[in-house]
Amino acid sequence: MKRPVVLGFLLINFFIICAFWWNGSGQLLTRSLGNALIALGRLSGLLAVYFVLLQVLLIGRSVWIEKTFGLDKLSQVHRLNGKFALFFILLHPFLLTIGYSIATRVNPVDQFLSFVTSYEAVLQAGLAVILFVIIVFTSLYIVRSKLKYEIWYFIHLFTYLAILLAFAHQLKNGKDFLTNSLFTYYWYGLYIFVFGNHLIFRFTRPVYLFAKHRFYVEKVIRETPDAVSIYISGKNLQDFKIDPGQFMFLRFLAKNFWWQSHPFSLSQIPNGKNLRVTIKNSGDFTSIIDQIKARTPVAVDGGYGIFTRREAKSDKILFIAGGIGITPIRSLIEQMGRLKQHVVLIYSNKKKVDVVFKKEIDSLSKKYNLRVHYVLSQEKAAGFIHGRIDTGLIARLVNDLSKREIYICGPMNMINKLRQDLIEAGITSSAIHFEKFSL
Repeated sequence: MKRPVVLGFLLINFFIICAFWWNGSGQLLTRSLGNALIALGRLSGLLAVYFVLLQVLLIGRSVWIEKTFGLDKLSQVHRLNGKFALFFILLHPFLLTIGYSIATRVNPVDQFLSFVTSYEAVLQAGLAVILFVIIVFTSLYIVRSKLKYEIWYFIHLFTYLAILLAFAHQLKNGKDFLTNSLFTYYWYGLYIFVFGNHLIFRFTRPVYLFAKHRFYVEKVIRETPDAVSIYISGKNLQDFKIDPGQFMFLRFLAKNFWWQSHPFSLSQIPNGKNLRVTIKNSGDFTSIIDQIKARTPVAVDGGYGIFTRREAKSDKILFIAGGIGITPIRSLIEQMGRLKQHVVLIYSNKKKVDVVFKKEIDSLSKKYNLRVHYVLSQEKAAGFIHGRIDTGLIARLVNDLSKREIYICGPMNMINKLRQDLIEAGITSSAIHFEKFSL
């Protein structure tokens, strides 16, 4: 879908919710301070649900939205959207408590206790609020402390429980629903749409792909002292839809691996025979990845990402890779070489021993007349440029930089710094393509 269509769809639903609220509670805004706070409290509750459901949609790997924005961009929006959700979740009970206490001249504490003890399903909703707060602040702690991804994932599973606990009180106590059956049907439809997408794309699709292709590990090849390539085979792989530059979520169905799913980029162009991913030892899960045995079944969910040729508007391309960031670029340079596009690759590593795919890249360079520059930051070696990739080095190596589409893949600090420096050097942001992942 086109981005304006998706954004328009989300905005339309936002305004539909506001319109139903205005029709039901809008008149309270002008009656008194207490009534105005009650009306705003109801609106904040509706918006809290909207942003929570949007959270579920953003992480649900729905193909129609992922192919439009890319999963990394959706992950970034997910983090921001979570703050809006928490704000309205906390604002909702606060405004209602103060509003009703003013309108009925009851102490706020007594009013709050009345909600919890006298209104159906409000106690469960209160537990949901506590859960949401714990999820958000625990997640922030996990990210800042750089704890394991699996801990972050486990904590996020409680989001489903919180949504379930909060659902009942909405329809049983929400005045906007009790006075408008059409709004109630719409609300049910909203939940069905979001969780229907989640069920189809997050769970059903991987099962369908596994049943169709029967993916399994064909072989594991060591590329460097801390990187291995895993070749995945299966049935009718020519029908598996994935483009060079995209990534897949892999779940190896073996002891110590089956409960984890991680994203890995395709590191060779699809050939209909096998899929290759190349993984660097970064600790935790990846430190034991070389223990995967041949014939191990693999659940594959993909392809995802928009770090592809489709994003390029010019046939002149500059690729900048840092370390294991070469993996999606390796498949892209072969694709673009076959299409006779003007490709330049600048590939940076700390040491010569860290360079992945050098023989393959050199072979592609000769075959398709690609310009390749290898850069080492921590040692000097013949045939390598010593230093770090910056705009000065890029300008010396590429004399037509302003005419090229630029693809960057590597550590996040590298991507952020290069992107900012290139923009300051006059490159338009739309010509710079990247994907970065973080919690």
